[in-house]
Amino acid sequence: MRNKGWKTATAVALLTSSVLAFSPIAYGKSFSVEQSVATVKGDLQKATTLYVSPALEGNLIPSDSLYASLNSVKKKYEITKSVVTSSKLSAGEIEGTLKEMDAIYNEKVTKGLVSYIDAYNYATKYIEPLMREINQAEAKSDFAGVAAGYHKLSYQLKDRSSILYRFSGKAARDLLLEKYKKPADAKRDELMLPVTIYMKLVDLKSLYTAGKQSEALKVYAEINALMEGLPKTSKYSPILLAEVAKIKAVVEGLPNQSTEQQVLDAKVEGFVKAVNASQKNVLLSSSTSNSITITVQEDISMLDFLSKGFYPTLISSLGVSKVNGNDPLSEAAMNELKTLFPADAKVLSELKGKSFNLPVTVNNGALDVVFILVFN
Repeated sequence: MRNKGWKTATAVALLTSSVLAFSPIAYGKSFSVEQSVATVKGDLQKATTLYVSPALEGNLIPSDSLYASLNSVKKKYEITKSVVTSSKLSAGEIEGTLKEMDAIYNEKVTKGLVSYIDAYNYATKYIEPLMREINQAEAKSDFAGVAAGYHKLSYQLKDRSSILYRFSGKAARDLLLEKYKKPADAKRDELMLPVTIYMKLVDLKSLYTAGKQSEALKVYAEINALMEGLPKTSKYSPILLAEVAKIKAVVEGLPNQSTEQQVLDAKVEGFVKAVNASQKNVLLSSSTSNSITITVQEDISMLDFLSKGFYPTLISSLGVSKVNGNDPLSEAAMNELKTLFPADAKVLSELKGKSFNLPVTVNNGALDVVFILVFN
């Protein structure tokens, strides 16, 4: 390990010395403009090798070791531009030479070395500390801390992580993504459902404390539906099961629309049986009121799933009279269905691990519920 680090450091030193080697002064006053330009162009071309060459051997070069080389090549670039501008070349030759130098600088320094430094700094100063924060919260069984870290990590990965893709050099980019972004993506995906359940538990407790019993019951039903999708192997499963158990006795003792709900539960049971008998692509189940788990067995388009069995059967079986306040077969209801799912989702497999809320009026107008559709 020590030998490998020494070799990496030696490689960087050699590359750096090659970039630092040029200076118009070093070559004497007789050094021609053409030679100066040719040399600095060569130095600019080498800028990306400072991080690409080590990456080809599996090494990521820290940004701190690149600033000296970056500052040096910038300085030489500016000096050579001044030499060209003040030379006896014609105006057209000066313009063409500067344009050619600028193009190489933009490609190799701006889009290469500078962008690599920015990406490395982002990975080590934003992504890595957030991963450490989440791991520390997990070690302390601090779920509030885990949730806070998850939200910050999700924001970074969604809105800022594009910086990791902006520099040239596939080998270095692949190493950076493998070391920092891939683990961060995996952690975000792992935490998505547990944190959602945790946030629902927080909401439920607030609603119960505020005396909003009906709203608390709805959230409790959502939590139970979400818990169905949480793998038993998840390290968060025992923690969340314990939290749900704490509030179960209290919440299930709250008054609700039992008669209409029981009628609906029976209708849901019939609906599940009807769809399972007619559809081979999906398998429906429902162990919690107002929630349906949809297990995708064979992929099918969203359009076919909704139009050829699921939605028409839902309307007829449950006596659906409204979808979010609109006639279930109206254009407004169709638009509601479109906005319910991600716009770029074309097939059911793209919905696995996600849940969606569908506000409906059922029992022929007697009961308003929010149906939770959970995809596995």
